[in-house]
Amino acid sequence: MSSIITDPFRQKLLLAAVALGVVMDGIDGSIVNVALPTMASYFGTDTGTIAWVIITYILMMAGFCLIFGKLADRGLTKKLFLSGFAVFTISSAACGIAPTLEILLAARLIQGLGAAMIAAVAPLLCIRHLPPDMLGTAMGVIAATASLGFAAGPAIGGILTQYLSWHWIFLVNIPIGIIGILFAVRVIPHDEPEDHTVSFDYPGAVALLCAMVSCTFVLEEVAARGVTDPLILSGSAACLLSLGLFVVRELSVPEPFVNVRMFLNWQFSFVLLALLLINIILMGIIYLLPFYLTAVMSFSLATSGLCLLIPPLVIAVLSIPFGKWSDKHGRRLFTVAACIIFVITSAIFAVLSPGSGIILLLAGLILLGVAFGIAAGPAASRVVESAPGGEEGTGSSMMVTVIYFGGVLGTALYAALFTFVTAGPDGIVPFTDLDPARFLDGFHITMAAGIVLSVIAAVLSAVVPDRE
Repeated sequence: MSSIITDPFRQKLLLAAVALGVVMDGIDGSIVNVALPTMASYFGTDTGTIAWVIITYILMMAGFCLIFGKLADRGLTKKLFLSGFAVFTISSAACGIAPTLEILLAARLIQGLGAAMIAAVAPLLCIRHLPPDMLGTAMGVIAATASLGFAAGPAIGGILTQYLSWHWIFLVNIPIGIIGILFAVRVIPHDEPEDHTVSFDYPGAVALLCAMVSCTFVLEEVAARGVTDPLILSGSAACLLSLGLFVVRELSVPEPFVNVRMFLNWQFSFVLLALLLINIILMGIIYLLPFYLTAVMSFSLATSGLCLLIPPLVIAVLSIPFGKWSDKHGRRLFTVAACIIFVITSAIFAVLSPGSGIILLLAGLILLGVAFGIAAGPAASRVVESAPGGEEGTGSSMMVTVIYFGGVLGTALYAALFTFVTAGPDGIVPFTDLDPARFLDGFHITMAAGIVLSVIAAVLSAVVPDRE
């Protein structure tokens, strides 16, 4: 059993080390969003191909979080956390100097691997080394900084790309990574290896990863290729087959990769799905907003970046206080209230237009930050608390996985819906060829979908009572 840190100052230092790693992970998941047109021009490729610069990274995080979480649960938390920082920093340098798109994508895969190590270990460090009554605060820090990084990424990327170059999107990670390694070495307690006699369930891990990869491919490509395209049909079949094999495997081994029976606990399943939907909505909006700001509002990259900084700044201010309050006053009320604010936010963006003026745009950006700032800690903590006894480690890994996979699904779903809505009689219309009226129609309908998702998340959160 790992030692609990009782010194308040050392508790804050541990949280700071965790937050630094998680926010760096999140930033690099979306920092290239605004810079994608510039990078596509640099490498001489199309917008569909360059999108894989985002997808490869987030997919590696979502796919490997559970794997590294299981390994960390065997007493390797500090080693994996430091290794993740090292892999992330070195691969960031490779991304920054990549001469071809193929090398950049390969480096992004490795960068995502390092990011997955950090993200998977972060909640376990808090569970193992912080008092139980700090759970809401700790999960609030992790969930908020992860999504804060995702939300702030486009803003930082736009500013760096306009005033320096897209290379600095990745090179800026080098000094941050070095500082993070030196800091984490000092503040994280030493590992206490645990005895595990049962072998690691590699087949189960591979099956789940294949299901996630094929699912993401289908969501990303279906709008461009069509539902009846052979690759889409093959990807869908691969996803269903992998998922079926995963479930069968997990039900038949003595120590499964994921105890799928825990999903029979409806309370755990409901709060996990609610957290997934919250992150889908957040990242879907963050994905589509830069296109609105540049194409409809005619903002520069730097101005768009400054606008997109508003939600993460609000999240940074609200997330930790609401995490602390949820430790004392319960989490359901805060989560439901946040989902209702997501409904209002999605409704604002569903009617937004240049004629609305800047006030309505700012209101939407602020409310987006308020919604997630309130939800971050309570919604994430409910997942860990609702996990069956003895499965807290898996619950924390699942929590991180749905945060990042929510980013993947949010980007893919909002992109696919927008593409379907804006398609012309002759098929898909390139973004650069869309007239403002058609763009606004697609923007409004896509954002309106967030209203439905927010209502579902609110209902799922409301029916699950708080733990005593």
